[in-house]
Amino acid sequence: MDAETRDGLDLVLGWNAVKVGRVIGARITAGLADHGIGLVQFGVLSCLADGAALTSAEIARAVFVRPQSMAQVLDGMEEQGLIHREGVRSKGRRNPVQLTVDGEQALETALAIALASNDLTSLGLDRAESDRLNDLLLTVIRAAEDAPDQHTAGADRD
Repeated sequence: MDAETRDGLDLVLGWNAVKVGRVIGARITAGLADHGIGLVQFGVLSCLADGAALTSAEIARAVFVRPQSMAQVLDGMEEQGLIHREGVRSKGRRNPVQLTVDGEQALETALAIALASNDLTSLGLDRAESDRLNDLLLTVIRAAEDAPDQHTAGADRD
């Protein structure tokens, strides 16, 4: 890739966001993997942290995963003893998911790892800059959550 192309890509916010996401995501993913927790599992545990019983579809929306993929994630987490699903599972029936005691302990460990990954000094940002970057990302995420159809059109075409 020549310098002109690189400069052109440097101007593309989406491209840079994906690259940064992969760099930071790799850090948190590696730390979580050491404890047998995946990034999506961390998202699920976090969604259930306040004791709420959420459905598979509600969790999928919260962690930006397709509902069809969530059943497999939840099956694995239930086998690990991290979550418990209430009621009899059948199509069209509400089947709320809750954390188990093991899930709460796994979340505590995962959260410590995740928060440690906020330190981006090795990537050239001080604490205030890292906090500002997180605030900006949250602004975009909240806008996408408030109007998902408007902001995700065509996003599934990876």
